[in-house]
Amino acid sequence: MTTWIIRSETDDPKRALELFEDQRKRGYKVWIEDENGRNVDKQFVKESEVKRKERSRGDFIVGTLIWVVMAEIILGGLYALSFLAGD
Repeated sequence: MTTWIIRSETDDPKRALELFEDQRKRGYKVWIEDENGRNVDKQFVKESEVKRKERSRGDFIVGTLIWVVMAEIILGGLYALSFLAGD
């Protein structure tokens, strides 16, 4: 009897768990691997989903600063271009 292996790849832990449960309910032998090909258990995937959702206050501040600096650079560039266009 031939054995077929089907692989799927996702960065979303929630989607990985959905696929895992769906295939298990259908009676297939399923497992989850990390990016290095090592098997991981379902609990590890659930914990990584929680860690992914938790963002630190520092991450939020750095993200906000990046957007503010980008906006200032764009506005400063437009202001400088207005002098060139006025001549």
